[in-house]
Amino acid sequence: MTSFVGESEDQPTFFEGAVYWERPIESATSLVATTWSSSDPATPTLTRHEIAAGVKRVVFDNDAWVLAAQGAAVWVSEALPECQEGGGEVRLLAGRSLAGGRAFLNAEAAARDFSGCGNLRFDLTGGIRPAQNWLALGQIFYDAPSEGDEVVRAQLSVVRFLDSGRGIQLGVRARIDGGEQEAAFVLGLWSPPVD
Repeated sequence: MTSFVGESEDQPTFFEGAVYWERPIESATSLVATTWSSSDPATPTLTRHEIAAGVKRVVFDNDAWVLAAQGAAVWVSEALPECQEGGGEVRLLAGRSLAGGRAFLNAEAAARDFSGCGNLRFDLTGGIRPAQNWLALGQIFYDAPSEGDEVVRAQLSVVRFLDSGRGIQLGVRARIDGGEQEAAFVLGLWSPPVD
């Protein structure tokens, strides 16, 4: 679960919240669900929401690499006039373990379609564990909608894992594509993985 609070040129203060949930149903297959909400004074409801639910399947796995594919149904509020609120997403994920498991790289590419309009998304994450209970993360998020501007954001954060296996994430996020300035503080809560 992650929360963002920040400022941008068209919003003095904005809030975002996201939840990611994954539950294995067998060794290589998981159910996944995500929700996302954002304050947006430009919409009649003042908020925008998104929900996705689907299945992720590992297609290759060894000591260094893991590759997976994911399909999901997606619903968005405040869809563009030419778009449907409901659609689908296909996502490819690739992860690489480094430094004997103390570091990793993860890349994800997703395509969404809402009956003729949609977007492409690319996420890149690098992480390193300087100590057993600490994880440092650097992330790039690229979003290219069929209507509107491309957006690139960078995020730097650290996660402190507690004895319970839960983690607390603190960081900062900013838009880096030269468009509207935007900066946000990041607070995340991590739950231990479920076998």
